[in-house]
Amino acid sequence: MVHESAIRDAGAGRRANVLVVNDDGIAAVGLAKVVEALDRTGRLDVYVVAPDKEMSATSHSISIHNAVSATPRVVPGATRAFSSSGTPADCTMLGLSVLYRSKRFDYIVSGINRGDNLGLHVVYSGTVAGAREGAMRTGAVGVAVSLDSYSRNADYSEAARLTAELVTSIHDAPGLTETLRGCVLNVNVPNLPRERIEGVKLTKPGLSCTQAEWVRVPGTRDANDDDDDDGSDGTLNRGPDSDSDGDWRHDGDFADGVDELPIADAGEGLVAGDDAWESGTRWFRNKPGPAKEDDREGFDKRAMRDGFVSVSVLASGYATVAFDQTKIPKENRLGLGETLVRALVPDGGVRPAIRAAA
Repeated sequence: MVHESAIRDAGAGRRANVLVVNDDGIAAVGLAKVVEALDRTGRLDVYVVAPDKEMSATSHSISIHNAVSATPRVVPGATRAFSSSGTPADCTMLGLSVLYRSKRFDYIVSGINRGDNLGLHVVYSGTVAGAREGAMRTGAVGVAVSLDSYSRNADYSEAARLTAELVTSIHDAPGLTETLRGCVLNVNVPNLPRERIEGVKLTKPGLSCTQAEWVRVPGTRDANDDDDDDGSDGTLNRGPDSDSDGDWRHDGDFADGVDELPIADAGEGLVAGDDAWESGTRWFRNKPGPAKEDDREGFDKRAMRDGFVSVSVLASGYATVAFDQTKIPKENRLGLGETLVRALVPDGGVRPAIRAAA
């Protein structure tokens, strides 16, 4: 993919503009630390747009049905900073297209995220999406950075230092910025002191993922709600306040103290028994359950487990399946199923290759 911004190599001879976004919010410690570290290089001009509240696991969603705000903020080390009511992808869009539209950004740094973004988490991650939006929209180099800790007291200093070192190294290496344009570097840093980090490994995203564990929670009612609005079974019409932290601790409990209600006959959900079909609204929340591990050599989770910083190079666009076009007649009257079989199952039944569009 050729991008209009890929005009010349960034090169060490000039300062570079860096847009910093995240999904943990404008007040997140990880954001503050990475902005300070990038600014301390003395060679990068740092601009910030970050959500005004927690926006984790919003993936690449964007706001098209509601207005999105942008409020000036002060973030030490940033030339300019705004908070926004939008998603991480919205923040990147706003920064590139509206707030800093006169700037050319070579790098979009997203993070530093609280908790890893390994394996299948890259699909759900607002952190990765913030970097991906910039990479695919302008051909910048996306850098999504996550620290392997959910602790509110985690130290982001080493991850921030590594991020600044990575960006300046790419900036200095002849041709490397151009090579990586349109790509996202998904960086996951172990929660270890510098002397215990084994090094850096280039990896592939694996299949590790935290499994969903749904719990039922009580609803609430606005002060001006009418009693007639309740379900006939007495359930209430709003879930827990959407403006509350809604956060969960690493042990799986909700940090905002929301009570959990038992789900009857969890094996069959709400399909069993007449009671399941009574009128009224039920409310559920998704909390982290058991983790699905992928410990294969060469993949991101294994590198982190062994004490390495994991760096996976991701394409910013969609992926396509390679197929043999010669097997499809020019006047194709085959059914859909037969067409797919002919095109996607090569001789010998070898699985078709996946290739990135970017």
